[in-house]
Amino acid sequence: MSHVSPSLNVSLSQCLRKPQVSGLRSPPPSLSPSPPSPTPTRSHNFNFPNPRLLSARGWDILTSVKLTARQVERLVKQGEVVHTECKDASGGLPDSLWESYSSFANTDGGVILLGVKEVDRKFSIAGVPKASTLIKRFWDGVNNREKVSVNILFDRHVYSVKCRGRDVVVIEVPRADRRERPVYVGRDVFNGAYRRNGEGDYKCSREAVLAMLRDASDVTADATVLESLTVSDLNADSIRHYREEFSRFRPRLAWNKLSDEEFLKKVGAVGRGDDGNLHPNIAGLVCFGDFVTIMHELPNYFLDYRERSSDSARWGDRVCSSDPTWSGNIVDFFYRIYDKVTSGVKTPFALDEHDRRIDETDVHEAVREVVANALIHADYHGRQGIVVEKRFNEIQVSNPGTMRISKEVAIEGGRSDPRNAQVFNIFSLIGIGERSGTGLSNLYALWEQHGFATPLIREEFDPEKTIVNIATESNQSVSDNTRTEPDHNPDTTRTEPDQDPTKTRPSPDQSAQGSPKVPQKAIESAPKTAQDAPRVPQECPKGAPRVPQECPKGAPRVPQECPKGAPRVPQEIGDAPSSVKQVYLAMHEDVAITHRGLESKLGLSKTTIRKATATLIQRGLIRRVGPRFGGHWEVMK
Repeated sequence: MSHVSPSLNVSLSQCLRKPQVSGLRSPPPSLSPSPPSPTPTRSHNFNFPNPRLLSARGWDILTSVKLTARQVERLVKQGEVVHTECKDASGGLPDSLWESYSSFANTDGGVILLGVKEVDRKFSIAGVPKASTLIKRFWDGVNNREKVSVNILFDRHVYSVKCRGRDVVVIEVPRADRRERPVYVGRDVFNGAYRRNGEGDYKCSREAVLAMLRDASDVTADATVLESLTVSDLNADSIRHYREEFSRFRPRLAWNKLSDEEFLKKVGAVGRGDDGNLHPNIAGLVCFGDFVTIMHELPNYFLDYRERSSDSARWGDRVCSSDPTWSGNIVDFFYRIYDKVTSGVKTPFALDEHDRRIDETDVHEAVREVVANALIHADYHGRQGIVVEKRFNEIQVSNPGTMRISKEVAIEGGRSDPRNAQVFNIFSLIGIGERSGTGLSNLYALWEQHGFATPLIREEFDPEKTIVNIATESNQSVSDNTRTEPDHNPDTTRTEPDQDPTKTRPSPDQSAQGSPKVPQKAIESAPKTAQDAPRVPQECPKGAPRVPQECPKGAPRVPQECPKGAPRVPQEIGDAPSSVKQVYLAMHEDVAITHRGLESKLGLSKTTIRKATATLIQRGLIRRVGPRFGGHWEVMK
């Protein structure tokens, strides 16, 4: 780190200051009655002896529900795992108890069992002589600031259970709120903070402690004003591109008429320094700066998109922030991989109310939301970069920094706690990012609905990293929305409007050999040609250019309106929907055309245009030269 933000200094001083007794969260049971227990938000079915038998969220919402003797015995049988720590305590409270308390609080929570012996890696219940006395001593210690930094427990978290005539003390430690982390032993925050790793407690590195201190502040780190920079140090093209997108998304807002400096102030990208002048903050730097300038302030900053379409060790496509041909900031990065990351996602298609295929579904939007969240919630002071890896059957997104709330709370939905509030605002103003805290909840629901494997979220420590793996191939072979036509051939599926009629309409000879036939109803109801040959109906927007078709030899010709000298559709997209071919021809005619221009010219929806563009890029027929705004298409064939 090149500097420490003012908010970090405040957090550090508050963390090292000895708090007053009035701020204690829960005194010993003997000194005051138990606080009222909140109503449980869901039932608890503990599946023993699964190592993840009680999640971090489970520890947090246990109220009157206590572990039974049978459950404690099963915990002892499975031994020490990521959420369980067993200690003898025959001679009183062991000193290592506080290290386990710190590690569980700083990680995902867990349970400490006092009165369990370990012999040759096997655990057995030994019991404690006087459970009530041991519990009283524990409360005295956890409320002692000389012992631990903060008490995060309520009375319901500490109790004794009688197992086969012997008392076992149970201490349930929830995951601490980010404002209370790091929870540390003694008075030295950098030497007394621990985390759980597997079945052991490990001391946190200085880097990990600083990351927790940054998260503890109510003022997010991206609001730090960088007085060594001026607005002129930001990338002018990136600002212009963002403003164009902003004006399209919010055309009536008066901010569109402001100068660049005033506009950046409104969106939260700059702030006033001690000299009274406007300077970029960290949010403005990572959103609108260039890679070299960003690296000067954030040495570990890095963005990387990698795409591999097979088991090959080579990446088929790559976009990284160190490439000098573009800015390297996170807004431009998002738009550069916007279509790449969702193209080829195998999801059962859906039909709209007019029986037309919907090219872009809520699954595609959920994938892009995961990428946007990685950029919004990353710890840009961390050691790791942001990496998006697209493999042949899954996408892995990783960003520096652990989750500010537990995984269970995030998946449950309804709570949003962005690490970078200003970055969040900059993205949300152009319609990117989920403010309601339902992103992960929606992702899990959609993946279950469409038959995808359950998304996997995990946190790694030292260095801190959050990793999300999402499957891109459904286990369902056929969607419920796929319809069949009640024709003579039961295997014949309904013809889609975007299909190429020259591909779906077979010759009489082919039909005689059992090839798929066009539904008879569609042929009978279709208009006739001059030669009374039936035509397969197509839905074409008014004014849209007709797409020349390549007909196989021997197939009946479908009359087409083809101007002389018009470009032919490459065979690579001969089986593609007509929208793909229309987009290809429009780009062939005008390489500078934008997505909005394609919408206006072809009468197609924005999602259809994006899907068609992604298909053309994937099949090597076009590529983008230059930035999203101001660049142009290069037609390869």
